[in-house]
Amino acid sequence: MRTLTLFFMIVVCFSCKEEKESVLTVKDKIEIDTLPTIDREDELVKLKLQKLEERYYHIKLSNAEIVKDTIVGLDFLESDTHLNYTFDYDPFTKRINSDSISLYTKNIEVVIHKSQFDTSKAKLTYDTDSLNIIQIDNHDVIGVEDVPSTYISKINLHLSNKYVEIDKRYYEDLYEPNLDLIEAYYYDKEIIIVMSNSDGYLGYRVTFLIDEVLNIKRIIYIP
Repeated sequence: MRTLTLFFMIVVCFSCKEEKESVLTVKDKIEIDTLPTIDREDELVKLKLQKLEERYYHIKLSNAEIVKDTIVGLDFLESDTHLNYTFDYDPFTKRINSDSISLYTKNIEVVIHKSQFDTSKAKLTYDTDSLNIIQIDNHDVIGVEDVPSTYISKINLHLSNKYVEIDKRYYEDLYEPNLDLIEAYYYDKEIIIVMSNSDGYLGYRVTFLIDEVLNIKRIIYIP
């Protein structure tokens, strides 16, 4: 009888061990099965970013006295051979102050500030031959040859009830802004800001494209 009881206990223990091992095996399989889901989510993010790069824009292209409506891609906007065009969307309403401009529509406001340039807070690099300034704070100079008088000091967005301050690396090297020559548009969940800064042969054009998740593309055209 003792022998039979001992045999039964051994069988039960062995059976429990097998059951535990099978549970562990199933758990391992579940963890492995989650990996393809993560990969699919990453792929969706990549596809979304690719789609943003493939956007198209309605513009009015001017050539002498002829104005042509057309649709262009991002590669056109990044080209340095075209300057005389405007976006073919309704512009934001503008309110200009002495040191700032507010561009707004129903649920969006763009506020751009300019400030006086302070040489005591900047690192200036001069060209050894002409003595023109070629870099300010390690940025190539745009729009000036001498010490600039003003620069873009802040850009912020008011999106419904959300306030967003744009990182200064997108505008800290933009000198001699002309507040009255700044326009803003909204198209397909994207904010478009266009500014024409400085003047004469030093003039340059800047376009900001800001999408719904606040990815920012900056394009600078220097004649």
